[in-house]
Amino acid sequence: MLGDFRTEDDRDASPRSHRRKDSGKSLVAMTLVVALFGVIGVGGWWAYNNVIKEYFVAEDFSGEGNGTEVTVIVEDGWLVSDIAAHLEEEGVVASAKAFLNASEDDGDSGQSIQPGTYNMQGEMSAAAALTFLLDEANRMTNAVTIPEGYRKFEVFQTLSEHTGVPVADFEAAAEDPEALGVDPIWFEGFSDRQIKSVEGFLFPSTYEFDEEWTAADMLSAMIDRFNTEIAEIGFLEDLANIQNPDPDFDPSAMTEQTFYPETNGEFKIYPWMALQIASIVQSESGIPTDDPKIAQVMYNKLYLNWIEHEQTNCNCFESEAIWNYGRLLNGEEAITSGENVDWYALMRDPDNPWSPSAPEHAGYLPSAISNPGSAALEAAANPEAGDWLFFVTAYEDGSALFAHDYADHQDNIVIAEENGIQ
Repeated sequence: MLGDFRTEDDRDASPRSHRRKDSGKSLVAMTLVVALFGVIGVGGWWAYNNVIKEYFVAEDFSGEGNGTEVTVIVEDGWLVSDIAAHLEEEGVVASAKAFLNASEDDGDSGQSIQPGTYNMQGEMSAAAALTFLLDEANRMTNAVTIPEGYRKFEVFQTLSEHTGVPVADFEAAAEDPEALGVDPIWFEGFSDRQIKSVEGFLFPSTYEFDEEWTAADMLSAMIDRFNTEIAEIGFLEDLANIQNPDPDFDPSAMTEQTFYPETNGEFKIYPWMALQIASIVQSESGIPTDDPKIAQVMYNKLYLNWIEHEQTNCNCFESEAIWNYGRLLNGEEAITSGENVDWYALMRDPDNPWSPSAPEHAGYLPSAISNPGSAALEAAANPEAGDWLFFVTAYEDGSALFAHDYADHQDNIVIAEENGIQ
């Protein structure tokens, strides 16, 4: 038995070819072992991501929400699974599975959720969302929803239909915005062209008004919600960070309208200016991610020297939504871009204060043109840097193409038409 073991000297005397062969076998064996563990590791990772994670680990947010309001409507007859799927779709919970698990862990309490409207938040934990929906105090049984972008007259009509309060009562109450709670800061820096209006301050959301509420009570509640939202997003503070697109250009020296009211030529964005741009963004944008770019387009249209860049005819907004707002305000029907009309004449009508391309109306508008939501407000206070002067919705998801040169803009319009958008 001992004779079967070779000494170190014996091994040294062995043919070298034999030693190479032994080494090759070891290398192959080691490679196979490493590969095996690799297969096991990859397989385990694949199993975790595609099996375990899918069926056993439910994606979930943490906390009470991200502060973004989400209106959730639970329909009569919905099962817990229907509610869970809807919450995931609306971005309230990370996954329907997490909500179902929370309900099961709480004795299937999700079955007790009552139909109705709930003002929830985005990115809530499943447990927090369940607790919110189970609290009867959070259910709005007499809710009315004001969508983003509604104009004041559309808001009045919707509230009237919901409450029975005459439209005339809302119109009368709206004549004094400050009495309803609009901070006077929003009317500082007006030129002769601007007017005090509740337009822009009626925050779009879902509300529940008691039967005894007056028109003034309801409008005040909406303005209070606007004030809260403005404070939460830091709107007023962010205005100081907006940069002049062309520091060497003073539009007030070129037009009768004042671009820098009461600032002696210093670049300053007053709150009402940014609110007007937010209202245009709300009316023109097709997707929230484009909002900051569209806001920058609007600032560029006013503050880039049109004589130097030679792409536009004045320092004006050039927005179809503005002109149509004037028509709707006067009780006329809106005209869409596809209709065969003399758009050049309409957009530059010097007798219409809502003709945005008329040199006589260069600059800011008499008031906002819609009631913007949070995304449009944030975009107006935080525009994305760029030299764009034009944009066009070009894709089915609502996203737009942007350009500085008019020729490039025309090419983008062709792309939109090819996609069946225009």
